[in-house]
Amino acid sequence: MMPRSGYTLMELALVLAVLVIVAALTFPLIEPMLSENNVTAARDMVRARWADARGRALEEGRPYRFAVTENTGKFRIAPDDDMYWSGSNTAVTGGDDKPLILEGELPEGVLFTTSASAFQGGAAPGPGAEWGLAVAVFLPRGSARDDAQIFFGKAGQRVLGLQLRGLTGAVTDIEDAKESGGGQP
Repeated sequence: MMPRSGYTLMELALVLAVLVIVAALTFPLIEPMLSENNVTAARDMVRARWADARGRALEEGRPYRFAVTENTGKFRIAPDDDMYWSGSNTAVTGGDDKPLILEGELPEGVLFTTSASAFQGGAAPGPGAEWGLAVAVFLPRGSARDDAQIFFGKAGQRVLGLQLRGLTGAVTDIEDAKESGGGQP
């Protein structure tokens, strides 16, 4: 009898079935880790956008506003002038004399909120008015108009946040948002 030089279709199907079962069992364990990484990525993204807005305010000599649509992942950066906040949905513009107008969105499923307790019920809160929450206004001298806090989260997941000190423009992480009390000062 000659030795076999390959595998039968039944053997390949059996191996594939075992791999599918193993993947189905491990996905529920991996998904929460990926969700938490999305919340951390959202916080890092906003920290970078705040640095962009602060830098533009210093460079151009005019205040820049960072606003969000609360309970969604949408944010907008533009000069703090009603002309730029009257409903225009302009994308990023560049050049030496043009202001920065940036609209963006957090990673899928991650929402902005002003309270760390907004996600404690397990369901995501309903969206607010478009650009209805001006989180921070960065002034030309490198500081911000007011102190501010913003939180990021997904329903049923850990909530993280950022805190802005108005006087210095310094940004710090809020690691355990559920214990911080939440709210905007």
